[in-house]
This record gives sequence, C-alpha cells and structure tokens, in this order.
Amino acid sequence: MKKTNMRMVGAAVATVALVAGLAACAPAAQPAASNGPAEGGTATEEPAAAPVETPEADSFGVVVAESWKDIYPNQYETYLANESNSPEGKQDYLTEYPELVTMYAGYGFAKGYDEAASHAYTLQSVAETPRVNENTLANCLTCKTPQYTAMVNSEGDSAYQKPFAEVLMEMTEPISCYNCHENDPSKVVVTQKHFVNALGADADEVSVNAETCGQCHNEYYFDPETKATMNPYNGLKGMTTDEILAYYDAMDFKDWEHTETGAPMLKAQHPEFETIYGGSQSSMAKQGYSCADCHMAPATGTDGAEYHSHNLVSPTEDPAIMEKCTGCHADLPGQIVEWQKATTDREHELAAKIDAYIKELAKQRETLDADKLTEAQQIHRHAQFYWDFVMVENSEGAHNPSLAQENLDKCEDELKAGYSLLGMTW
Repeated sequence: MKKTNMRMVGAAVATVALVAGLAACAPAAQPAASNGPAEGGTATEEPAAAPVETPEADSFGVVVAESWKDIYPNQYETYLANESNSPEGKQDYLTEYPELVTMYAGYGFAKGYDEAASHAYTLQSVAETPRVNENTLANCLTCKTPQYTAMVNSEGDSAYQKPFAEVLMEMTEPISCYNCHENDPSKVVVTQKHFVNALGADADEVSVNAETCGQCHNEYYFDPETKATMNPYNGLKGMTTDEILAYYDAMDFKDWEHTETGAPMLKAQHPEFETIYGGSQSSMAKQGYSCADCHMAPATGTDGAEYHSHNLVSPTEDPAIMEKCTGCHADLPGQIVEWQKATTDREHELAAKIDAYIKELAKQRETLDADKLTEAQQIHRHAQFYWDFVMVENSEGAHNPSLAQENLDKCEDELKAGYSLLGMTW
C-alpha cells in the first residue's frame, strides 16, 4: 500500500504536485472572477481595474514571479506557500512498488522514481534525477521552467535538440506565472503550443483553467525525428488509453526496448488531463468544472481583496472549496479514500502479475517461435501501459474512479491472455 501521506485526502504533498493550472489573477484591488466553471478556449481575460505596467522581462522574455509581488501580493504570497511541499521525505516508488525495477528494466525510471514535489522545485528535481545522462536532450525541460517554454516558442524545434545540461545551466525560474499567464496575469493562456495543437478544434470545449493544467499534466512523447514534445492524439476523443495505444502502435513508437523480454515498451507520463477530459470524460468534467475549481481556493486577503489562492491543494484541505462540494458529496474525504484504496490495492496485485509474466517471458524468449514471441511481447507492451496509465496519473483513481478500474480490467485481460500463451497459472 502507498504510505498514508499519499493515501489520505488531507495530503497536500500528493495533490500539489498534480495540478499545474493557475486561475486568472487580478490586481489586489480587483474583485475575483466567478468561482464556478469557466468557459472554454485557450485564453481568457478579466477586466483590470486599472492598467498595470508590466515589469521588465528577463533575457528569455519572461517576467519572473518575484517581479509581480508588489502588484499581485496575495497571489504571490500564496504561490510561495507551495515551497512547503519540498522534495525532502518524498516517497520512493521503487520501494513502494518493487516490481517497477523489473517492469522498467532498461529504462531510466528503473534508476530512480520519486514522488513529485511542488512547482517550486521543478528545476531542482530535474537536475537531481538519476534518469538524465550525457545524452539527454533539452526536451526533458518541457514544463520544468517558463524560460524553456519561451525558448521553444521563440526558436521552434531546434530548442528541443540542444543538450540538456547546457540549457539547464541557463535556467533559473521554476514553474511560475508565465507558464499560465505569459506576461499578463489578467489572462489565462496555454503557453505549451504542442498541447494546443493536440487539442485542435476541441480547444473551445474545455475550460482554459483546465487546459493550463493539462498543458503539462498529460501523456506525451518525443518525436523520433525532431525530438519535439508531442501528444499522441488529436482532440478529446483520441485521449483514451485504447486510442493512444493505437496511435503509438501505428507509428511503431517505443520509449525503450525492455532488456529482459525484448518488448518495445511505452512509458506513460502523468495523464491527468486525459483521465479527466478524454473520451467519455469524468463526472466533474461533464459538469463543467475545471482543475482550478477544485484545487485553487477562493480567498480574501488581509487587504480585503478577493482572489484565487495560488497554493495548490487537495479540495478537502480548504473549507472554501469543500463548501462547493457538499451539495453532491456528503462525505467527499471518505469517498476519496475508498476510491484510492480500491485503485492502489489492485495496482499492487497486478504489478505482481506483470512481474511474474516478464520473468517467465524472459525464460521462454529464446525458445518461442517468432510469431508467438511477437504476440507475447505485444501483450507485455499493452498490459504494462494500461497499468502504468493508472499508476502514474497521480490521483490514485480519485479523478476518475471508473476509468481507473476500466484500465486495470484491460491490463488484467491482457495478462490472462499472456499467461495462457506461456502456459502459466493465473
């Protein structure tokens, strides 16, 4: 089981790392925007009480967060509160799920995979991870700093092909205002253009306050030719696990080749947006709620100004958010605990099954005929992706409980076929 700090809904440590979106800011003297579901699109604008002079940008064209502190003191103060969710004491997933060393064999995640810290530590975390090496490219900095986002938007695909270490040395600002506002905090803007392209015509179907989260909290891959960050779909209907697998299979894409089974493997990333808004969508998405509605509390500053807190929390941690939930949820914290336990219990059960399948396939690899080996490897690829899609989504099933179980069902179905193929007992 996951440790209590990941399981219980009161854990900011878990949820703060999940949600990237920042709701529309307003100057300290300006009333806050509505707390209800926002309209769709890729940018929204709140009327300013008075023109605000934009502070000087850095060499990348980014106005860093500190430069806004006197103009938006409440938002800046709550943004700094995210520093309490630090890398110290974070959970080691390779310890919690020991099967991952086998499941990720031959890939960087087998070397290190820790629970994420908050946006304040994005640069520190990527600099310290053992998953990077001398061959790593700068595309791994996507969504780690607004300065790299501005670089990509200015230079195009060539920015993805630069050496990671070289570009990292130039970066100083973790995820901050620019990522979701560019240099105008009165607007909410999707700055990751590859995600805008992946949404296509559906960009107007989802609140921009959700899209700013989704631009970083999604399933992505690096194009084998250009090294550009891409999403494996076009539009909301293509965001299901089945459609994403079909996309990857059609282009013969693989993240790595598994060293024990030889299977061409896929590593799911953090598909929060797809889990909530893809395909038939979650209950909350159907009702029109955005990520910001649940994770950015309405607040009133000491100066009397109303605004949205930029301290990203679990909805159960803030009474102002919970007040909006009680009409539909008599016991939301209890529900979340149940959803998460059902999901993680099953993740552990199936991880053991995947581990056993990998080891048996590795034993039989040299004796299977070519067709049978290809089929067994495809089962490994698909079963593990269905499992990974749920485990790495970070909400432990809470964002879409039925979809989590559906994907785990598909993982189990694939594995049962694989066990039968290899003569294993389920």
